[in-house]
Amino acid sequence: MTRGGTTNPNPEPPVEQVGWADADRFVVGWVERPRGSRRPQAVLGAHAVRVLRGPLAQRVHAPCAYVGEHEDTRRAAPGAAFTLFEDPGLQHLLCTVTTPDSDGHDLLYAVRDASGELIGTVRRVAGGPLSPHTWRIDQPGRPEVTGTGKLGSLKSPGKKLGASAGIAVDLVTRALTAQDGARKQKKPRTLHWYAGEEKVMESEGSDTVSVRADWLDRRLAFAFALIGDGPKPAKGAAGS
Repeated sequence: MTRGGTTNPNPEPPVEQVGWADADRFVVGWVERPRGSRRPQAVLGAHAVRVLRGPLAQRVHAPCAYVGEHEDTRRAAPGAAFTLFEDPGLQHLLCTVTTPDSDGHDLLYAVRDASGELIGTVRRVAGGPLSPHTWRIDQPGRPEVTGTGKLGSLKSPGKKLGASAGIAVDLVTRALTAQDGARKQKKPRTLHWYAGEEKVMESEGSDTVSVRADWLDRRLAFAFALIGDGPKPAKGAAGS
């Protein structure tokens, strides 16, 4: 029986859990087996970080970490906004995302392991009237990772923009954002995450996240997905 209560006449076996440390392309949600030509209804499971596996026609979303709901977070990590667990029973804490510190402009989230040690931080950098918010990830011992929209990633590896070109790109970005900002708010944007000239990650809204750099601690990417890239970040247990 699926979460929605519909009995599947030909039940498929549960999707096995996979390791979280090398998750390369993932979503956060309940869908375990997506709807498709041979599957008229999606098969749902626990709320989890899920790694995309297999070709599109046979795709499964394999759980690698389980999302604590508000009451689970308050039990396991009082004061935290989000929690992730290693097990479906939500007994073994993987990491916490703290309620953000704010300077009245940006939001800074600390990501900690089960013992309370700092893994790194995720910062939501506020935008302006003509520019959307951006992101920063700081992982100790690694370069800062910056997440921006499509035009913000025109500085691709091997290409360095001069000052005048950089100003032109900035003006184009602002003009396009002002012209169709309302439409872009409705459609999730693609973010390109760079550390210098190395592409570390790509995200489609906060729905599908693809990690390219092996050195990135996946728990920082998970934290971004839990917070969300919408106009207003999710508050998690801190908002309940």
